[in-house]
Amino acid sequence: MSRFRPERANSIGIILHYECTYRCAHCLYACRPGLNETIRAEDLDLLVDSIHRACPTAYIHIGGGEPFAHVDRLIGVVEQIRRRGLYPEYAETNGFWVTREDARDHLLRVRNAGCPCLLLSISPFHNAFLSCRDNVRAYEMIVDVFGPEGIFPWHPAYYPLLERVDPDRPVPFKEYARHFGREEMADQLTRIIYLHPAGRASSSFGPFLGLRPAGSYDGKRCSRELSSPTHAHVDPYGHYLTGFCTGLQIGNEGAFDLERLYSEGILLSDYPILEMLVLGTLGDLRSYAEGLGFQPDPGGYVSACHLCGATRTWLYHHLPRHERPAELTPRFFYEEMGRLLALSPDPSNETSED
Repeated sequence: MSRFRPERANSIGIILHYECTYRCAHCLYACRPGLNETIRAEDLDLLVDSIHRACPTAYIHIGGGEPFAHVDRLIGVVEQIRRRGLYPEYAETNGFWVTREDARDHLLRVRNAGCPCLLLSISPFHNAFLSCRDNVRAYEMIVDVFGPEGIFPWHPAYYPLLERVDPDRPVPFKEYARHFGREEMADQLTRIIYLHPAGRASSSFGPFLGLRPAGSYDGKRCSRELSSPTHAHVDPYGHYLTGFCTGLQIGNEGAFDLERLYSEGILLSDYPILEMLVLGTLGDLRSYAEGLGFQPDPGGYVSACHLCGATRTWLYHHLPRHERPAELTPRFFYEEMGRLLALSPDPSNETSED
């Protein structure tokens, strides 16, 4: 029987939660406001301890969701990382806090806990919720608190473009896109920074990057991405995710014991979707789903990841609950993606886990 072992991560992110203050159209993880997650402090402690044992030299970043949505949780994890002699490279933020009176105090507390740097998101997707002027104010506040080396702006090349549209108010992405031609939009989405066409982004990018028939991705092999040591993520439920393969965990709560996951791996026969993607091709997954009634979108897909996500979402919503493969998780991700594909109602009151 085949076993699968992901490579030991050299860069790893801790997802504090999936709740976000925004519902960005490009989000890989389909995060959103209002998720009623139950996050246990002891599980976050287990994650940090697991990283310490298995990946003591890995670069660590802290993300979400929006980490500053629960600033005490963010501070607690930074302190745990520091206590174990690990190094938190940066924490991510969308800058929503800039309009709050306690913004500077929160930044100071995070810095004093031992976080050396903040990654500030700058993009047309975030501009839908925070004006360009307010984003610049957030930039300046981070520099003031953390110092000029304490900000990782991702990506400042968008500022001139956001200012061209309207610097003083949030601009919905559809309105922003109307100001630029298709070629310029494609350039912004692929050259300024690499925005991965999966998750919610798959629906947003199609008009600008073009769509290809499902069959054109049949030969895609995913084993390399699924085993990648670069930019892996763990979340508070023990899910281990590699690269950009969101909604597809490797191992049942494997992130709580990364040493075992890296050394022993998982038995692929327990994870049928992973088995198809690791040992076969994306075409095998498509054929399996079509045998159950899945019909690919005749309009096509913007990427192999778009097709994979749509196929997995269809399976999640059409297989009986007791037959859903364990690797299709978290639940809220598939409820949100199902809403985008008109397979489920708006999941505003759903929690991320049972």
